[in-house]
Amino acid sequence: MPEPKDETYHTRDYRPGDETAIAALFGTVFGQPLTENQWRWKYTGTGIRPPLARLAFDHTGRLVGHAGAISLRGWRQGQPLPFLQICDVMVHPDARGQLGQRNLFTVLARELLSSLAERWPEALAYGFPGRRPFRLGEYARVYGRVEQVSALYRPSWRGLFSWLYTRPLAWNDPRLDSLWARLVPGFALALVRDRDYLRWRYATHPCRVYQLLGIYLAGRLLGWAVVQRDDHHLRIIDLLVSQRWLKPALAALEHTAAVAGASEVEIWLPPGWRETLDGQQKLTEVVVANMIWRLPIPTTEVREALYYTMGDLDIF
Repeated sequence: MPEPKDETYHTRDYRPGDETAIAALFGTVFGQPLTENQWRWKYTGTGIRPPLARLAFDHTGRLVGHAGAISLRGWRQGQPLPFLQICDVMVHPDARGQLGQRNLFTVLARELLSSLAERWPEALAYGFPGRRPFRLGEYARVYGRVEQVSALYRPSWRGLFSWLYTRPLAWNDPRLDSLWARLVPGFALALVRDRDYLRWRYATHPCRVYQLLGIYLAGRLLGWAVVQRDDHHLRIIDLLVSQRWLKPALAALEHTAAVAGASEVEIWLPPGWRETLDGQQKLTEVVVANMIWRLPIPTTEVREALYYTMGDLDIF
């Protein structure tokens, strides 16, 4: 008969040197490589030390579980607010199967969120799990469902006239900060998308290359887009523009895509923005989740107010 599964685990916070085991666990659980440098960039690049991560070990000392959080600067109803993005909640296949409060996914998620709530009691904690992990978190009463993400696809466009146009923009352009200050009143709940955020999230990414495009009207900077080209497909990874300029800004990006040889653009936006646009919508496997364990912001508010794009996820 097979040996019974050991169900005794020890949990603790991250300690220096854990990165090697974390990267190995990531590869086992997700089937994708993660270097130690990538992990450090993600969890310490915004300035938080030590990284926010809760770990679980089996009776042999092997790492079998991890739940992490990225500390970010957010904005809520006219005031700064700590944002915490929950990432890489993962359990080794050998450590799965426990029920109820012994379930390691539940234990790690609740311990991490309890610790974050003590440190930042007013914060918004949110994440973008796949549908199956979301169901686990919902069952554990740590995830509240905001929405299943819809990707919007629109054909590129080579029209002769557009109010707006795009040009490459430097990651350190000082206008990025003044643009954010000018546009932030139009966002009720959002990440702070200023120059420091763009530099960390995109310019210093350890493995991916992005292009920053300014969106202009008669020489005036109205917004920006972070884009990636993939064959005949242009992904709009991130976008900052006033909602009143959304349609012409997207038309300018579609024109840019056509000039570059892309046949379509893809963008992720929340429903209040997405539903003002034409195009083909496709449900993704990603769910926007509000963290409700010990944290104060109701899921109804997040559903109505959160502005997000592909760039809010750590997978793009």
